[in-house]
This record gives sequence, C-alpha cells and structure tokens, in this order.
Amino acid sequence: MTDRLAALLATLIPGDADWPSGAIVAPVVAADLAGVEAAVLAVLPADFAAGDEAAVHECEVALPAPFERVVTALYIAYYTDPQVRRVLEARTGYEARPPQPLGYELPPFDDALLDRQRLRAPFWRDPDKESA
Repeated sequence: MTDRLAALLATLIPGDADWPSGAIVAPVVAADLAGVEAAVLAVLPADFAAGDEAAVHECEVALPAPFERVVTALYIAYYTDPQVRRVLEARTGYEARPPQPLGYELPPFDDALLDRQRLRAPFWRDPDKESA
C-alpha cells in the first residue's frame, strides 16, 4: 500500500530536478494517518500510477474529507522534511533550522508578570496530601 500512497503523493507534489516529490514522505504520512489513507487509496484504480491526475481528482470528489487529511499530512511532512528544507534554504536564504536559540531576539523575561498568579490560592490537588 505504501507504493500506491507514494504514487498518490508524487502526483500531488510531482517534484523536479531541484525539488523532491511528495513520495519522499510516504512513510510519515502513512504513520500519521493511521489507516485514513487506505480509504483514499481504495477509491483509486488498481493500476493507479504517479501522474494520473484524473484519478486523483475523482478520489478527491468521492472522499473530500479523508482526501483533505491526506493532503494536509502531506504538506506538513513535506515542508518539514530535511531534503525539502535544504532546497528552501538554497533558494531563499532562509536557514533550515529551528528559529531558536539563534533566531528571534527576545526581551528579558519580566518576572512581575507572575505576581498576580502568585497571590492566588492553589487550584490543584496535592497528590501527597490526598494519599495520606
């Protein structure tokens, strides 16, 4: 089933000489959706191959909500994949790394922001006192 999922993802994001296709994240998408992709793949023809946009469109029309979940999972996995992030960095100059600790300048923390909360009585149960 992963080969068919990879073909679907490669149809949605075909890739080219610079960009990898969506197929690179098929295992991540399959794990993330835990079976939702099976319903989507069941609608595709048995001989489905990457690039069959008409079959993908029919699938989208037949199962819009599950199809949308597949597309969302694809985009999340694809644009966080290290290979894709390297391409983005090369093309845009935006570094392929988390924004912190080298990123945004943050003001020093103002401890006074917690003063009001410190005045409140605890609103949680102390597990040590309950077990006694």
